[in-house]
This record gives sequence, C-alpha cells and structure tokens, in this order.
Amino acid sequence: MDVWRDRLLIAALLALAVGIFLALLRAIRGPRVADRIMGVNMIGTMSTACICILSVLLRQSWLLDVGLIYCLISFLAVVVLVKNYIASHRREDDDA
Repeated sequence: MDVWRDRLLIAALLALAVGIFLALLRAIRGPRVADRIMGVNMIGTMSTACICILSVLLRQSWLLDVGLIYCLISFLAVVVLVKNYIASHRREDDDA
C-alpha cells in the first residue's frame, strides 16, 4: 500500500514542478505587473505544497514547520510587491 502512496506523492511533486515552471514563465513574461506578481505568488504556494508533500513522503514532520515558515515569507513578499506596485502606480497618477 505504501508503494502506491509514494508513487502518487511523486506524481503530485512532478505535477507541481511543471506548475512551478509554468508560473515562472508567467512571472517572467508578464505582460502586466499584476501577472508577474500573481506568478510569484503561485510559485510560493506550489513550493509550499511541494515541501509539505516531501514531509509526508520522507516521514519528516519538521518539514511541515519549514513549509509553514516558507508560506509566511512568501505571503509577506507578495504583500511587499503589491505595496510597491501600488505606490509606484500612485506616483505615475500624480505625475500625470
């Protein structure tokens, strides 16, 4: 039974790896800043999911703590990116 579970978890990791790659393409190509911020947010979310799946696969509970901390850092990074984007957008509006 553990063999099927491990195969399923590995397949989920591979699917998330493809998703991270596609989100990276979205973050690089844009075309808008909002698309780039969304791509960074998706990368953070899928990376957290990968860490949690690895925790189950490797039977290491401390990886869940790492995943939680990574999730919080990723959230704060996206908040800072959005705040900077809004501030620069307001400056452009004030100049115009």
